Amino acid sequence: MVEELNPKIQGWKNYYGLDVFADKFLNKIDWYIRKRLTLFWNKKRNRRNKHSRSKQAAMAAQLAGLKKVAS
Repeated sequence: MVEELNPKIQGWKNYYGLDVFADKFLNKIDWYIRKRLTLFWNKKRNRRNKHSRSKQAAMAAQLAGLKKVAS
């Protein structure tokens, strides 16, 4: 999944990264990507609470090489 997301994230970063005022918007996109990955992570592991263990999902994504949109 990370391999599919990274080119899209890099494209967003290249397009919106030129604007100085885009950091607030890009941080929200990063938050949304991490939140969706947490939901996916928890569903795959049959967790009862959908939003728990977000740190583990974030660390797994970081170790897999997920890029960030915001600088």
